[in-house]
Amino acid sequence: MTKNEFIEIHLDAETKQLAERTAATLGYATLTDFFYLTQNHAPQVLQEHSHIQLSHAQFEQFVEVCQTQNTVPARLKQAARLKQAAQLLDKENF
Repeated sequence: MTKNEFIEIHLDAETKQLAERTAATLGYATLTDFFYLTQNHAPQVLQEHSHIQLSHAQFEQFVEVCQTQNTVPARLKQAARLKQAAQLLDKENF
């Protein structure tokens, strides 16, 4: 048996009334029962926000983009060469 933990929460009156009305609408007798929804729905919510599901066509498009976009643009190559040249000049105390 797991030990229950206590959470203290401070809400304005309007938010508390809204939570109570929502709980009653869903058939929960108390706010505590209502907040147990977290236990039931948290795994699903976390799953939805931590996994990406692609269709086969979307995955194929993703792979194609990865394969065709792996070349370094010419500007970056030029910048790397300029950086190397500058480092060589620094070594020569120029």
